[in-house]
Amino acid sequence: MYKSFKLLFLFSISFIFVSCNNSNKNEINMYLAASLSNQIESSIKNYHGVVNIDSSGSYDLVNKIILGAKPDLILLANFNLKNSINSFYEFYEDYSYNRIILIHNNVDDIKLNDICINNYEIGVADSKRAPLGMISSEILKENKCSVNNYNLRVSSNAASLINMINLNYLDFALIYESDFSKIKEEYKFSYSTQTFDKELIYSFYLNKDLDFEKIQDVIKFINYLKSQENKLLPEKSE
Repeated sequence: MYKSFKLLFLFSISFIFVSCNNSNKNEINMYLAASLSNQIESSIKNYHGVVNIDSSGSYDLVNKIILGAKPDLILLANFNLKNSINSFYEFYEDYSYNRIILIHNNVDDIKLNDICINNYEIGVADSKRAPLGMISSEILKENKCSVNNYNLRVSSNAASLINMINLNYLDFALIYESDFSKIKEEYKFSYSTQTFDKELIYSFYLNKDLDFEKIQDVIKFINYLKSQENKLLPEKSE
């Protein structure tokens, strides 16, 4: 009796262990750039598989990988990514494109240099945590805006910058073009007519340690994402 109970107990534990392993094996763990979170999470609502998403600034996610995290798939803004991910991840393909724009809620149009000269506060993402911040820093320098002649309000990444705007904390900001539609209409923001020669590419990277079956699952998921209509992201400029 005792022996039979012991065998039944061991069998039950083994069954649970195997079930958990199979469950984890069938799930896809993904790191996702914060600027794409709404787009991707909306796209996968009808996806039949389980996808666990960790979303943050692209540089934040790269730092997690450097510290030992190993998601199956990453979809990041491919701008000055650290070479450290090349040891663990292989570039698969590009997903989409984005551009940086200057927004304001002035009645009249305004240029970036006017904001700097008048010492107006402008919102930007953190250059150490998100590519949007890095590109914004380059744009400020190219337009002869230095740390001594403009007010800077820094947010962690693209998503948090939009939150700051929607909380009515900012009148001017450098944001992704795809994020403009997320701003509340009541604040009456507009694009500046000023354009910047900066384009951002979002790219897929696959974990090099995945087995063949898992790679096929991840590629199937990537193809599903690409089959969706990415209405929130602009087409690549010619």
